[in-house]
Formats: sequence, C-alpha cells, structure tokens
Amino acid sequence: MSRFPLRPDMWLTGCLATLLLVLAAFVVSGDLAPDGRPTISVPQVLQWSRTLSIQLKRLTEGSTAFNNIKQLYHRHSKLEVSGGKIIDEIAQDIEQLLNHKAEAVWDLVNEAEGIYENYTADDDLNYEYMNAKSVRSEEEVHVMSDSEHMGVSEMVLEAPTLPLSPDSRFNNMLVNHENSTVHVPTNVYDKFPRIVNGAYWTSRLDTTFRGNLQRIPTIKWQYFCSSDGFFRVFPGMKWPRNNEASGIDLYDCRVRTWYLQAATCPKNVVILLDASGSMKGQRMIIASSTVKHMLNTLDDDDYFNIIRFSDKVEYVDPCFNGTMMQANVRNKRKLQQLVDENTDTGEKANFGIAFEEAFRLLNQERYERGGRPLCNKAILLITDGVPEHYAHVFQENNWPHKSTRVFTFLIGREVGDVREIRWMACANKGYFSHISTLADVQENVQNYIRVLSRPMVINRYHNRIWTSVYLDHMSALNRKEGLQFMTSVSIPVLDMKNTTLGEGHLLGVMGTDIPIASLKDLAPTYKLGANGYAFVINNNGYVLLHPDFRPYRKSPKTKQTFLNPLYQNLDILEVANADNKQQFRDIVVEMLSTKGGSSDEVYMWTFYDNMKRMVKRNYQVYYRKIANTNFSIGVALPPTSLLNLTLGAISPNAILNELTACFNENNVEIAPWRYCRDLDPKLQGKEREQALLKLIEKDINLCEIQLLRDLIYDYRNLRNISLLWGQQGVSFPRTSGVRLVFIGTKNGMTKYVSNSPGAPGFILNNTDTLEAVYYRRAIEGVERMDKQPQYNFTYSVPIGKVFNASLTRVTVAVPITREEQHLVNKFIVAGVVGMQMTYELFYDVMNRSTSRSASSRFCPPGALDCDIVACWSGKLKCYLVDNHGYVVASKSPRGEVGKFFGDVENGVMAGLVTQGVFYGHNFTDYQAICDITAFETESSAASLLLNPLKALVHTISWFVVEIVIMFAEFSVSNFFSSVHSQLEEMDYGEFEHNCSTFQADYDYDTLRGGEKIIYNQQLKRLCEHGNTMEQVVGFRPCHKTFTLYKANLVAFWYRRSKAVSGNVSGCSFHEVGNCDYDPMNPPNPDEEGCTMVTKECLTNWVASHVEDTNMVLVVVDATCNKCQDSDTPDYDFRLAHREITYGEEEVCSERRRRGAHLPHRAHTCTDTSSEEDRLNCRGCFIVPSGHLLVTIVLLSAWLQPL
Repeated sequence: MSRFPLRPDMWLTGCLATLLLVLAAFVVSGDLAPDGRPTISVPQVLQWSRTLSIQLKRLTEGSTAFNNIKQLYHRHSKLEVSGGKIIDEIAQDIEQLLNHKAEAVWDLVNEAEGIYENYTADDDLNYEYMNAKSVRSEEEVHVMSDSEHMGVSEMVLEAPTLPLSPDSRFNNMLVNHENSTVHVPTNVYDKFPRIVNGAYWTSRLDTTFRGNLQRIPTIKWQYFCSSDGFFRVFPGMKWPRNNEASGIDLYDCRVRTWYLQAATCPKNVVILLDASGSMKGQRMIIASSTVKHMLNTLDDDDYFNIIRFSDKVEYVDPCFNGTMMQANVRNKRKLQQLVDENTDTGEKANFGIAFEEAFRLLNQERYERGGRPLCNKAILLITDGVPEHYAHVFQENNWPHKSTRVFTFLIGREVGDVREIRWMACANKGYFSHISTLADVQENVQNYIRVLSRPMVINRYHNRIWTSVYLDHMSALNRKEGLQFMTSVSIPVLDMKNTTLGEGHLLGVMGTDIPIASLKDLAPTYKLGANGYAFVINNNGYVLLHPDFRPYRKSPKTKQTFLNPLYQNLDILEVANADNKQQFRDIVVEMLSTKGGSSDEVYMWTFYDNMKRMVKRNYQVYYRKIANTNFSIGVALPPTSLLNLTLGAISPNAILNELTACFNENNVEIAPWRYCRDLDPKLQGKEREQALLKLIEKDINLCEIQLLRDLIYDYRNLRNISLLWGQQGVSFPRTSGVRLVFIGTKNGMTKYVSNSPGAPGFILNNTDTLEAVYYRRAIEGVERMDKQPQYNFTYSVPIGKVFNASLTRVTVAVPITREEQHLVNKFIVAGVVGMQMTYELFYDVMNRSTSRSASSRFCPPGALDCDIVACWSGKLKCYLVDNHGYVVASKSPRGEVGKFFGDVENGVMAGLVTQGVFYGHNFTDYQAICDITAFETESSAASLLLNPLKALVHTISWFVVEIVIMFAEFSVSNFFSSVHSQLEEMDYGEFEHNCSTFQADYDYDTLRGGEKIIYNQQLKRLCEHGNTMEQVVGFRPCHKTFTLYKANLVAFWYRRSKAVSGNVSGCSFHEVGNCDYDPMNPPNPDEEGCTMVTKECLTNWVASHVEDTNMVLVVVDATCNKCQDSDTPDYDFRLAHREITYGEEEVCSERRRRGAHLPHRAHTCTDTSSEEDRLNCRGCFIVPSGHLLVTIVLLSAWLQPL
C-alpha cells in the first residue's frame, strides 16, 4: 500500500473541482446513480447544515441566555490598555523581586567575609556540626528510641537531633527555621580540619540567614558552598539519602552552575589530550574521566575545544576543526561522547606541535571576536609524562605577559621525573596536579578553578551572576519534591585578610534560588489576557520561561516521563513557533541589544490539548531588559488583551461588602490568581473565597485593587444569572440532556448551574478562566484570522479518549464580545458562556436536523415509510467534524468520536485537504525525546541495562585490586570514589547481545562461581521480557516533525454552491438479487434465492459548513463501503511525531549556528594580577573520605541493584 504526505496547498487540483461545484449548485442530483445506488444531494446537505445551525443555536441560546448576558456587558464603557504599560509593570515587579534576593546574598557575603577576616583556623578544633546526612528529626529519634536493639539506641544518642516541620514555601519539605545544616560530598572526609573549621566559622551565618527570611518572606534556599567542598544550607534540612539513579549521594556544590560561574570570569579553554601509545588502558580511562570533569566546570559563557595529539594533532570534533565552541550542554555532551568513543593511541607524543596549535587556536578566536582580548585563556594538558619543558614554545607564544595559563595533569601511579611537567605549569601561571586513580580526578580538576579565581580575590572583584534555568536537586531526586525549575543569583566570598592577599584564596560562593514559578506569578494571566503570554530569556537567548517550554516529556511507548537533558540550552527560536522566523529572530536580537521596545504585528502558532490542536494568532511583542541581570522579558499580546470593560472608583468598604455578598451565593468560583499578595493559590471553593475576604479586611493595600473592582463588575452583571438561566428553562431534569451551564469571565469569576451535587470537575479544572482551553478556543472563532468567517459557537468533545455513552459530554462555548467600530480588528471579550450536554442530546439534534429533505419534508429517525435518504438511514454516514479535524458526532461514536477524521474516513479527509477545506501546517518539535531501544545499543553506548558479562567480571576483579591498594594507602576516599567512577566510565557499547545470542556465546558449565551469578542476572534481564531488542532502555533528545490541521472555512464561501463535494475511487459494493438488501445487515450469500456480485464504485461525499459554528457537516455514501479493503492509496496526514534524521553536515551546521545570530555580550573580565607571580604553583591536597565501615555499607547498597 503506497503512502505519501498531503500538501495542504494543493489548489491546482481544486480548479476543475470548483467548476463542477458551480454547476452542481444549479442541478439537484437524481435519486439513483448509474449503478443503481442512491446519490447525495448537495442542496439537501446545505439544507441540513442550515437546519442544524439553527437548532444548535436555539438549544444553546435557550440554555445559556447568551444574548441576554451579552446585553448586560454592552452597556458599559471600555478601557484601553497600553501594552507598554503592561511590560513596564511586569519588568519592574521582576526587577524588584530579583534585587531583593541579590541584596540578601550581598548581606550574607559581607557577613561571611567579616567573620572570616577575624577568624584563625585551629587544626585541633573539635566541633560537631549539623551534618545534613546524619542529622535525625525528632520523629525519627522517637521511633528509634523505642527500639529494643542496643545498637539502635546508641545511634540515637550519638546522632544530632534537629526539629523539622513542613513549610509550604519549600513545597512542604521538612525544614528547621532556626539552624542551617552542612552537606559534605561523599569523596571528601567530613572530619578533615579544613572542613571542621569551615563548618565552625560559617555557623555564625545563621543569624543573617534568619534575618533575610524574616525580611523577605518569599526568599527560598540560602546557601554557601566552600571551595573545600562543604555546603551550608538554610533552612536546615535532612539531606535525602536515596539517589534513584545510583543509590548514593553524588552531590557536590562545586560543580553546580551557580558556583562555577561566580567562582571565575568567563573562560576560554583548550584541552590537550595525550593519545600516544603509553596512554593505553587504565590511563586513557582516567584521562577520559578527567576530560569529563573538566567539561563539567564549563558553562554557557565559556568557550572551549579538545585536541588529541600523538605525533600529529587532531581535533576531537570535526564540526569545530580549528575553532572554539560554546560550552553549552549539547556541545559538552557531544565532546564527551567523542572522547569516550575514540580510545585509539598513536606514535610518540609531539608536545611542541600540540601547544603551538592550542596557542594558534586562542589567537584566532581573539581575531574572530573583533580583536577583543579573551578572558581566562587556559591550556589544560592531560598526559602521563613529558620529555622536556618546551620553553621555546612558551617563549614564542606566551611570554613575557603569560596571558594564557597552562595547567598540567599527570596521569597514572607509576610516574618518573615530574620536574618538567611541573615547570610547564609554574612558568605559565598555572598549576600542576598528579592524578593517580579515578578517585583523584574531581578534587584535582578543581585546582584549576581555584587558580583562575585568584585574580578576582586579589583585585577584590565580586562577580555576581544569574544562572540559566536548572532543576532543583531535590526535584531531580523526586519530581514531587523541591522547588522544581529555578534560577540562582550567586556571589563569590573572598578572603579579605591583608596578610593573605597575595594567595588569592576564594572562600566559596554564596547564593539563593528563585523558582521560575515566582517569575511567572509576576506576569499573571489577568494582566496578559487570554492567549497572551510572557517569556524570559538570558543573554544567550536560552529560555527560562515560556508557555511552550516543555522540559519534561513522556515516552509514547513506555509512558515514562523523562527530563530532556538539553532543557537548559533551549533557544527561544526553538521554543516559540513564529510564522516568520526571521522577523522573530530580529525581535530577539533587539531584546538582547536594547533596553526595551516593541515589535510590529507578528504571527505566532500556539497549541492546545497536548499539541493536538493549533491556531495561528497575531501578536504585538513588547520587551524590556531586566536591570542588573542578564535577563530580558517579553510579552506577546493579542488584540483582545488591549481592551477591557471595568468599573470606576469604588471604596475599600464597598469592595469588601460586595464581594462578601457575591461569595455568599452558591456555585461561584474564582481563579487561582493572587488577588492579594498572601492568598494561597492552592485553596479552592469557599476556602479560597473566605481567605480572600480576610486578607481584604486585614489590609486591602496588599491586594490588586483594580482586579477586585473588576470582580465586582462581574458580580453586578451576573448577580441574577441563576434566575435568568431558570427563566430559560434550565431546570436540569436528568432527562433534559443539559448537564451544566456556566460562564467564565475575563476577571476570573466562574458561575454555574449543574445537576450534580458540588462543583463539577469541569468547573474545578477550569477555574483559571483565561488559561482554560474552552475560553481560549471560543475567542478563536471571532478573531477572523486569515480572513476566516466569524463564528460564535465552538463545539468540542474530549479527543484521544475512549468514548463513553454515559460520560462523554459535548461542550459548547460562546464568547461575550463587543466590537469597537473605530478600532480596526479590535474587540472586547468580557467572558465566555457555555454548557455541557450529553452526547445523546447532541446527536439527537443532529439526527432530527438531517431528517428533512430539500423541500422541507420531514422524515423522523426510524420511520419506515420515508422515501428520502436521511443521515439516520443505512445509506449515508454523517459526521460533524470540528475546525481541527476531530469528529464531534457520528453514527458509530464508540470508535469515531474524538478521533481525527482522517483516521475514520481517510479518503474523504484527503479530499477535504486537496480541495482546501482543511489545511495542514508542519511543525518541528525541538524539545522532543526519542526512545533508545535495546537494538540501538548494538551501535551505541546508550544502554545501562545490557551490561557486558566480561566487562563486569573485569570490573569486579578491578574492585579487588583497588581494595588491596586502599588498605595499603588507607585512603577510603580513593577507593569509594574510584569504584563509582569506574562504573561511571565503563563503555557498554561493545555489548551486542539479545536473549538468544547471549546464551549461545557463553557456556554456563565453564563459568566460575562469580561468573555464574552474573550470568544468571544477565540472562534474567535479557530474556524475561521476550523480545529484548525492542525494549526501551533509555531516552535521548531529538527533533521530531508533525502536522496539525485547521479548517479553512472561507473555502465554502468562495463557492457559489456553499458546499464542497468529491469522491473516493477504488471502492466497491455488493449487488444482491432476489432478496431485500439492507446494507447494515447483509444477507448470507449462500442463502437460497440470493445472489451477490461485487462491483466497483465511487464513494461520494458532500461537506458544508454549519454556519456560526466551528463544525463541518460531512455526508458520505455508505453503500460504497469497501474502500479499506481495496487498493485505494492510504493518505498519510503525518499527525504522528516522527524523528528527523539529519546528515552529519546538517548537524554540524546547526551546532555552529546556535547563538551566531545573537549579539556578543561583553563580560567583565578580571583574570590577571601582578601579585600572582609570588605564588607556589603546586600545593594541592587530597582529602580522604569518612569511615571505612560507612563507605562499605553504602557501596554494598549501591551495587545491589547491579
């Protein structure tokens, strides 16, 4: 069966069809086609659609009192809103919020520097600090105290106790508001003198922590990350023990973005990776891990590249051959993958040409940036030894100014003379580190960050930074906990002692978090209006806030929710669906280049219903820089957001009295908006209303007074709405079919009447009226986008859900509008009125409306003596299809209602698209996630489920060796960290087994004891789920393409017949003789006296717009009903999201393009100081970890899932 995509703009095909339709307007088809089957009368279908429009309109108006309500809002004057004023207010509110948080951090920095300036370290200090890992809550102490086990009781006496209580400001996490707690990384010994002393002097920050919380109630986590690794956080908390990914705590604050960006100015780094023959095996594994940890120290404002060298130089990434790349997540992931994949080694290393290429690359980058000096230029050399010092290379390229630092990392246990490699670093203002095992990597890589921070400390420069969006660590462990997505402000804490000025000692970094939800709260929907939205980007054009920003995605196969690993680097151009991408790109450049402005009219595409519906809408974009940050904010406002109906001045007492009267009524809901500053958005119903009244009574100045006035405006208009609905006959007997009548207003009020006790789920799920899909879609009908005819009545059913005759409801929504004649294309939407009815009632209206001939002869459903063809008969199939192509009503609802019409009547929908009744628009989802199947792991190192048996056996042997070394050196830290690092660095790409090949490759009888255990574990993993190669074993970011459809209702009005008709070829029907034939109950061909002949036929269809609604009536011939079994081409509407496969050059071009359209931001750079010349370039220390017993217990728990 052939498949091909449809092009929605196939207008050439429609030329001949249009001519035929014009003729059809004057000719009423006969009763029978030449083959004896009944035909479809175009005038009759037009009559049906008109009758249906009248009947549906009558039902809706009669139930909702739509016209009466519309008159209530027509008698008030309008208020024109300024888009510039809206963006100014929102930008100022966000600036105030962020400035308060930054001031709090400054207070902590000043306090910390003052404390340390007067502090003298004591190596013998005996101080028990509140360790967040070991602290116990009072509840835990109570439970454990009741234990009869002596060991448990002793643990209770030894562990520090911290009273904890839930706090809604921290998503109800258990916290302590009086004390902070300290977290120490797993690979750092928590009793080391520097850690104990640091914990001691920073404990005095608790007073300032508490003061900030009292002064700024909205402040979230406040914290200090020491350059030695410990992390002090307030309010105090018990650190979560379970990391679902690995089973142990891997948190180290020094590799968090907010630390790295504040600790140094932007960096330009070239990594030289020795790939000579001596780097084979374990040394290359350690080198690869070193590269990974180096990449983790880079962020979006940094640039880098990696060069492998032996007797020649080779860029690891051919996409950036001879040029630097931005250190965004995408590039760092790709470079790490390339380093891991290429473990080949070559001839003897030529360090001279490697250094010369690195210097050339940095010089070229300076030239490409217009000659501006690069900040923090550094060359990081990873090798197992150098034969000489190569002084002539540095003399030619770096001396005497030494503007490029050289850091050397010596790999391996067995090393010779280190004088040459150490000299390289010392002669170029760098640092020398020796990395013996995987356990040493992280601490040694941190050394180069300490050195790069020295000039800032010596020059007393505080580098305040704002991060890109990132996920709270607590939320990363458990999606239901933590503050979710956030940005942070952080400032370095400097050693301000005059006696240690020349050492340039960075004490650490202080910071606090700002949830992205807090920014969204300051750009509320009531200011932006329905379909208006705000977005925030940083200086790199990456999104922090946007309604189409979707960091979490769900796998269609496994239904698992997965975090897109590239969510921090999503370009605004990839998130916003602009119709003219170049126009929107110019707007983004303006946002980042100027303090503020506005755009001309710009057309954007937005989605509804989980990206199953789309709409094109015109916006005006207003934007501002957020002062003292690297953020810019924009608001996109449709014309409906710029007009409002409102009351004049009203006294505070009148506000309180009228709202009290309003809330005394039943069946009233208000939106979860911050009508007052401290109103909890999670409250619902009467609790929310009573809480609002108390806040108004307490201090109305902390409330949005204009918004409260607007609520009263709605109350005055709608106070008698229940009586009005009663007069319309809406008494809701269960037999009436009308189940709910409601109105949602622009000001956030919902009033309703229902036959169900309590508020229906539909009401509770849509209290935020301006965000409700019914509200937003209703407005779509009157926007007249692309010269579409206006319609008032928007009908819908749930899409993608199983039809249930008793539960499926048909919803109709009607906007309450007032067009302003003197303002072109501008109208006021005061609210949306609507109702929900049973499908039975809706279909009954459709059936009766389509049971009348063109001459108005009525043929009721089920009549046996009718000689006209009606929709209820077996000769026709009638559908109501909404403006996005989904079936609202059909004769067979269970398998058809809520489905895309192309899946129900493939050929008919194809004809509608060909003739321009529907058009498709192709989208690219740049935030998509693709499944990784077990089959894909045959050529990629993607799966962690299919562990190679031999590699695991090798790893266990390696564990034993490490244990021996550990006891010899008594370094628990090295052992534990290297165990984890070894597993982390293992290459699983060579494993290519499924269930059958695994059993074939290994002979169980020849395996030893430990191998047999691993064999059984692997066999179970591979074989217990059948075809393992089809199993989803992971996820990866990708791009997907898909098409959505929209009705082009103007296509009907361009035709004189006001209808569109066509046919589907390649179909067939059965002709029966000598017996009565009912198409719905075909006879048995073997029955005596009956004959059956299959004949080819055309499936005729006619479509007509149901006036003043969003629906199209499609009538299809049911007698030619065998199209699906024929050779008719199956049209592919491309609704399914499909991965886009790019060529290598396309991938490179896309990666090089990212950020190229944006203006280059000049960063403050403090990367040099004359005081550094006196400093020692070695002096690093290795910090051993904690108790052996604790480590082994944790390790056992970690390895158990493997």
